[in-house]
Amino acid sequence: MSEPLVSIIIPTYNRPELLERACNTAYQQSYNNIEIIVVDDNSPTDYSEVLSSLEPLKIKYIKRDINGGGSAARNTGIDIAKGEFIAFLDDDDLWHEKKIEKQIASLSEKVMASHCGYELSSSGVKRIEKKSLITLTDLCVNNKLASTTGLLCCTKILKRMKFDESLNRAQDWDLYLRIAKETDFAYVQEALYTYDDGDHERMSNRFAQLSIAEYRVKLGMLKKHKEILNKDAYEYHVAELILPSLKKRKDKLSVLKFCAEEIGIFKTLYYLNQLFLASLQKRNLLRS
Repeated sequence: MSEPLVSIIIPTYNRPELLERACNTAYQQSYNNIEIIVVDDNSPTDYSEVLSSLEPLKIKYIKRDINGGGSAARNTGIDIAKGEFIAFLDDDDLWHEKKIEKQIASLSEKVMASHCGYELSSSGVKRIEKKSLITLTDLCVNNKLASTTGLLCCTKILKRMKFDESLNRAQDWDLYLRIAKETDFAYVQEALYTYDDGDHERMSNRFAQLSIAEYRVKLGMLKKHKEILNKDAYEYHVAELILPSLKKRKDKLSVLKFCAEEIGIFKTLYYLNQLFLASLQKRNLLRS
């Protein structure tokens, strides 16, 4: 039985020094029947040197006319992919050698999407789910699948669904929820990729600079799926998005009022207390 072609889509923007490493980790897969598609999201940085070094890999390099963000770049890759399956690799992440091989092996006639565990580049800590099958019910509680660097999915499904370019947060979770309405996810219980979590600006620092209107935009994905998300999960994720930046904001009352409008005053106070207790526990651990 011949191996189905897997299209590997690597979005990139202004990071030619990382792209070479990502392409090599894709090319060195134990699974041989692949095509590598690099989608440059209209970088102003010159990629000619790295493209020259990558020429032996016979990658397909597409440069978008406008900068549209990660979702738009991935969608461009989906449009031109020829494989029966598509896998995504962020240009700052690394795949382990047998990632594609093990994910293809995890599929069946009824399960046409696969995901896997990962390790953090900063600490080497591995994050692996306890289930070998992730369903819509699981995903309605949390994004148990994490980064799209772990995703492999049937191309026919992705060409219909694609990434929602209107969302500026949790686009991966949004896509997983929609895929899960058609197929469960096989989950390979191994860390098959390394997620680059180093030198990323802390989320709470960025959110501390947002206006209330911008917070509403950030809630777009949660509101889009509010009807199917577990109620407690919805409220938790709203609070997790809004409350951590409180200590850095001057308009604390406005932010608290906004959160209360979204999930109610009692739930807002509950999660605020949970945040305080977690902070207190962290301080005590640092002292001991």
